[in-house]
Amino acid sequence: MQSVRELCRKCYYGLADFLISQQDRLPLWLPVAFGTGIGIYFSLAAEPLFIPTTLLIFIIGIFLLWDGWKKPETRLLSLFVFMITFGFFIAQFRTFSVSAEQLKSRTRLVNVTGTVEDVTNLADKRARIILKDVYMEGYEAWSTPYKIRLSLKKDTPIPNKGDIISAESLLSPPSLPLSMYGYDSARALYFQQIGAIGYTRKALEIQPKHQKISLRQKIGQRISSLLPEDTTEIAKALVIGEAKAIPPEIAQNYRESGIAHILSVSGLHMSLIAGFIFALVRSVLSLIPAIALRYSTKKIAAVISLLAAFCYLFLSGASLPAQRSFIMLALALTAVLLNRRALSAISVAWAAFFILLAFPEMIVSASFALSFSAVVALITAYESNIDKYNRLLAKKEGIAFYILSAITGVLLTALIAGIATAPFTIYHFKQIAVYTLLGNLLSSAVTGFWVMPSLLAGTLLIPIGLDKPFFLLASYGIKLINAGAAFTASLPHSVYHSPAMPTWGLLCAVFGGLWLCLWRGKIRFIGLVFFIFSIFTPYMTAKPDMQVSLMIAGFRNPEGKLVLTAGKAEKLTRSVWLSENGQTEELATVCPNGFCVYEKDKIKIGYARTKKGARLACQRTDLDMLFISVAFGEECPVKHIGRGDLFSNGVYNIFISNDKVRLITSAEIQGFRPWSTPFPKTGFSRAWRHLIPYKNDYALVKGQIVPLD
Repeated sequence: MQSVRELCRKCYYGLADFLISQQDRLPLWLPVAFGTGIGIYFSLAAEPLFIPTTLLIFIIGIFLLWDGWKKPETRLLSLFVFMITFGFFIAQFRTFSVSAEQLKSRTRLVNVTGTVEDVTNLADKRARIILKDVYMEGYEAWSTPYKIRLSLKKDTPIPNKGDIISAESLLSPPSLPLSMYGYDSARALYFQQIGAIGYTRKALEIQPKHQKISLRQKIGQRISSLLPEDTTEIAKALVIGEAKAIPPEIAQNYRESGIAHILSVSGLHMSLIAGFIFALVRSVLSLIPAIALRYSTKKIAAVISLLAAFCYLFLSGASLPAQRSFIMLALALTAVLLNRRALSAISVAWAAFFILLAFPEMIVSASFALSFSAVVALITAYESNIDKYNRLLAKKEGIAFYILSAITGVLLTALIAGIATAPFTIYHFKQIAVYTLLGNLLSSAVTGFWVMPSLLAGTLLIPIGLDKPFFLLASYGIKLINAGAAFTASLPHSVYHSPAMPTWGLLCAVFGGLWLCLWRGKIRFIGLVFFIFSIFTPYMTAKPDMQVSLMIAGFRNPEGKLVLTAGKAEKLTRSVWLSENGQTEELATVCPNGFCVYEKDKIKIGYARTKKGARLACQRTDLDMLFISVAFGEECPVKHIGRGDLFSNGVYNIFISNDKVRLITSAEIQGFRPWSTPFPKTGFSRAWRHLIPYKNDYALVKGQIVPLD
């Protein structure tokens, strides 16, 4: 008994000594604790009661903080417990605050009228719009979603923001997850308050809103009028943040070469704009003795570059990645004004805390994970080697050395960022670009020193009509980037397709990466073991032997397992069977007469994609299970899963082992959460919308859109 007490005493004092030696790093773990509480909330399979469960947990956290703060030895622990409970509370509060009505089932052709809130231009002259203040003919206000997302037919006239439109559409609830791990589109749409998705069947009835064209639209139109087609959309993505209309082959090249981050306005673009303005302003002010001798040109340049970044934030559409990047940049420039180090881990920690405080749902998004993993890794590497690098710079001189150091810096930056983001890329996208270093080497310098400065100059000179030379100069740089991306993507084995990473594997990567980056000393290298281990976790989990869904497009499965996908007759050429060796064939070829069988371990599972195939399948006596993807109302003695079940439950993941069949559906993976279709509307906001008439209710009367009385 005495030895146990002695061991506990040694562990206690050892832990105390460790925390004292790392006390300057402890504040960095507070946002981690806050994010842990948020992560716990989003990982639940069922929604907890806000009152009393979540509120009681939060009150307990407040009490523990108040009580533990009295004693120095419990102060730290109580603070971390409070941050976890606070994160859990904020996550559910945010979830309920954005609650809006969701469509519960598919509709027939219905007339939909509403105000265009957002327009996204896609490739092939298509577009996707978001409508708010929706009126659906034949639906009561309480059952009508607040917002819906519609995909427009090709060559359909594209409305502008603020226009009132009416169109016959087919709507359905947000889609269930397509994979056991990763992206949940229904959850993402829930936090945008989009309660239905669909597409139009006929031409739109548009009542234009008499409003001035926005500055972003004017700049986009100007760029489109000056640049050739192969560079226009890239330039618009860099300036105004519209990247959806980039040709698919160019976007694919960017992804496979590891430079897709260029297409999203984020920290790279913010830092380039702010850095260019900072250097330009400080250089000009340094040439004016009256200013340089009396004022701090560094602080003046910081203020002006911050204003420039703020303008660029709204010019680019103020997307969430851009907002996150601006917060981090603002903290860095504020540090310059306060004579503190601009790039520090504490600024990243504060940025993460403020972003999660406002948008806790971002913790499960790919953009948040990729951005912060790269930034934390780069700043940590910078902090640990900055003194050595400064001493090296003091000893070396010459243009050749600085050119070599710049190239080395680009390569090291790409290498560190690529390693830090690898687990998150595998988890969210199930693939990783092999030649990321080469892709960034071919594009970084061109983007930073050629394209972005030219686009900035061209944008600023639009009012006086001197923008054309600069935009054309930028287009030549974009062509070089496109060529470099195409070359890198064409190299053999440029993309590695990985099996799906389990959630516990991602948690290993997060824990290992944070442990490695946030602590000091040799003990931090323990995190490297967890981080490396996470890369191998995709190969340590069971993969489904078969997957069945009702999606129209083919379901891509990098594990090489059987994928069966149903769709309308005219879409069947896009529905494929992915065989064990990775070769794809059309379902019409593999499943003659609309019926095919998958067999493993003496288990036979049938799949019928036509009524004729369903009749043939129902006559079989050797099938253990049957999937019927068409409406089939006839008697079938075989145990089967019909079209309605496929629609309600999403993707069926089928595991066959030991002569047994185990099914896991998308509905089970999603759980009973507010963003799942069966969950009733709840929350704090928009309850008043059903107590008073809509502000904008519209209907189509004799071809004209008119407000309802």
